[in-house]
Amino acid sequence: PTFAAEIVKNNPTLAVVASQTLYHAVHVQKILSNETNFRLYVSQDIVSVQLGGALKNPLAVGAGLLTGCGYGINTLSAYVTRATAELRRLCVALGGAPDTINGLSGVGDLMLTCFSEQSRNQRCGVRLAKGETIEEILKDGMTVEGVPTAAVAVLYADACGLDMPLFRAVAGVIEGKLNTEEALKNLFERPAGLEMRRV
Repeated sequence: PTFAAEIVKNNPTLAVVASQTLYHAVHVQKILSNETNFRLYVSQDIVSVQLGGALKNPLAVGAGLLTGCGYGINTLSAYVTRATAELRRLCVALGGAPDTINGLSGVGDLMLTCFSEQSRNQRCGVRLAKGETIEEILKDGMTVEGVPTAAVAVLYADACGLDMPLFRAVAGVIEGKLNTEEALKNLFERPAGLEMRRV
């Protein structure tokens, strides 16, 4: 979970380097980590580290939608918690380990992109909620990884037979099929169930 601008300012930062070969990950860890403000952890779970880095982006667009509608920290915290559960289920279905999503490259990166205005994906969601179209937002030349990735997440969910209501809601808003209020209404009309289930 890093923004380059904060690394440059020497803000204490943690990140993950993943490799199938532990030796290579440890080698990078030793080269780049220091004892003052930058620490790397290693992982051999390439699938979850990559998916966490990519799939957090459409979820951050969703967080921006909520922020842009004026909802507070109750709503945003609930959203990020449920988004983490969806991210974990999808990563596991695609061969990743659930514990990785509980770490820096999963929930850590998700919180970073959902809670900060430095996130292009979060800012995109805010602008969508305020009435701009995706075309208007992207014409500024801003890279918003969550826009194309939302549809990919839904394709993966379909392929794995997973429901993924948050990913689907965000994709629906990005594609112009739903507005934020409709997406939220659809989510709240779903049957209530268990908070936790086995992945």
